[in-house]
Amino acid sequence: MLKLKESRNVYLKGGKEAVLLLHSFTGTVRDVKDLAVTLNEEGYTCYIPAYKGHGLSVESLLKYNTNDWWQQVQNSYQFLKDEGYQDISVLGVSLGGLMSLRLVETSDIKKCVVMSVPNNRTSIDIKRRLYSYGKRINQIQNLDQNESDRQLALIDGYDEGAQVFSSFIEQTMKELCSIQIPISIMYGELDQSTYKDSAEHIYKEIGTQQKTLTSYEKATHLMTRSDDKEKVGKDIIQFLNE
Repeated sequence: MLKLKESRNVYLKGGKEAVLLLHSFTGTVRDVKDLAVTLNEEGYTCYIPAYKGHGLSVESLLKYNTNDWWQQVQNSYQFLKDEGYQDISVLGVSLGGLMSLRLVETSDIKKCVVMSVPNNRTSIDIKRRLYSYGKRINQIQNLDQNESDRQLALIDGYDEGAQVFSSFIEQTMKELCSIQIPISIMYGELDQSTYKDSAEHIYKEIGTQQKTLTSYEKATHLMTRSDDKEKVGKDIIQFLNE
């Protein structure tokens, strides 16, 4: 059995402006690390928190829920403040995009970029994602069939965690009208159509007039690692530099 290593936070020091980059649900810092390197080369300080349990076994991941990862995001924002950064922007993909919106709603953020943000997710949807993650991570670990089945069976008991995720979405979407900073909303045309619907909903409901909605023809759900990743990165740099 392959022993998995927990991801570490990524901190790339740069100029006076900082960007907090947030990865996806069941993803890792790799989701946004290449983008962070690119932004750092442009002069930005970049920080990526590694969500607890992510990149590890199903059993390890299920010990945590969205509230735990949200607390890490808040701690990461405070870390950058404590490091002396006054101008902090935030960007994220999927769950990371959702938590980016929440951070804008609750903290002093300069600009925000969100990609592939989920909306109207049920417990069944969330568990389905966990099953997909579980099958992949069990293969990586080379688990035998019995152990793989045991770990996947644990997902059935993640009711509270799935409900916390759904509630987090609902609460974040209710407060969109309070957002008054520049925001860039992105989705991939190769992603499920629900993410286009979500992007359009966010664009419509968000309070600021400084907003853009952009689709990417060759982008899948994980836009930062798709065939359109260079275009996505270029547009993010342009948005942050404006």
